[in-house]
Amino acid sequence: EDLALQNIQARLRMVVAYLFAQLLPWVRGRSGFLLVLGSANVDEGLRGYMTKYDCSSADLNPIGAISKLDLKRMLHWAAKTYGHDVLEEIAGAPPTAELRPIENDGGGGGEAEHTQTDEEDMGMSYAELGYYGRLRKISRCGPVSM
Repeated sequence: EDLALQNIQARLRMVVAYLFAQLLPWVRGRSGFLLVLGSANVDEGLRGYMTKYDCSSADLNPIGAISKLDLKRMLHWAAKTYGHDVLEEIAGAPPTAELRPIENDGGGGGEAEHTQTDEEDMGMSYAELGYYGRLRKISRCGPVSM
């Protein structure tokens, strides 16, 4: 039941994104539509960690061929080079699909923690997935030879 509800939420995100992409030009008095950007990375695609018709169904996926660890390195570089501290915060945040409710830490300080992380859900770390990706892409290994 939990997984089914998570998949519905993930699909609804994409439905809402397409709704806004079609309605926003109309609201602004323009014709046409906007493109929807996806957020799945190559590691998640390699592992199959996605919901069909969610972020994997976007018009464009700018990070679709980038591994999670390379993406984090790029965010650290951009934060240092351009002085945008928020990019460091994004790179340091634990990867999560944010499909389960956020829980307070109980300390009364109002700090909230995600109860779901991608690595826990997948049963693998992004470092391990990156290794599989290098075996597949650089060493040209298939499912049997890995």
